Amino acid sequence: MPTRRDHWSDSQTSRNKAAPLELRSHQTQDRGLRLHLALALLISGLFLPTGVRSQPVEAGSALPPQTIAQSGRTSSVYIGSVMAMLATFEDAGILPPEGTPQANRIIKAVIQFQSAFLKSDQQAIRHFFTDAHRAKLGSRAEEVETAFRLSGWSADTFEAVIAAGQENSAWNSNGLSEGFREFNIGKQDFDILAELYLQSSSAFSTQGTTFQQVYAKRRREMPGATTE
Repeated sequence: MPTRRDHWSDSQTSRNKAAPLELRSHQTQDRGLRLHLALALLISGLFLPTGVRSQPVEAGSALPPQTIAQSGRTSSVYIGSVMAMLATFEDAGILPPEGTPQANRIIKAVIQFQSAFLKSDQQAIRHFFTDAHRAKLGSRAEEVETAFRLSGWSADTFEAVIAAGQENSAWNSNGLSEGFREFNIGKQDFDILAELYLQSSSAFSTQGTTFQQVYAKRRREMPGATTE
């Protein structure tokens, strides 16, 4: 017959097994909080306001701090979309450690491609962006493109431009590369984002979810999220 000491021993063993799981859960939550704080600080320094043309910087390095000229609400919307994209990559386990040149280059690319699609007056970029939406989204293209101008990245827009940019013919025109060069980005930066998208989509598939679902969840948690 089990004694009181046996019951105590079994209970202690169960608590000891549960402790590592609880510790890992707390560590994951702490990492998430640190990530959000780090991204908020980095993005506030990297985000380029309307009308500001960036100066050349060394590849892989962070951009110099800029003053955000837009309203707090508008800037928070675009910052929130960038934070959600980076958090999505983090959820897939493919975002490099914060503060490294690789992480800084990814952050710069996510921010600057969004800025280019929002602000560039280069016809090559405008045509690329519109054609990407039409090819990927069909009748929903105009709606999604309009939403991007109000709220920044969505999973639909990101997937559309990634698909379009992977076509070799897209980069045959000098106008596209020249337009992106004004924002200190180019095909190498685009290829980094395309690879991150492919890796994250694959990771989420094994988890029984999708890039679209994870990004949508993350976007609701970030600054500037809309409420239904």
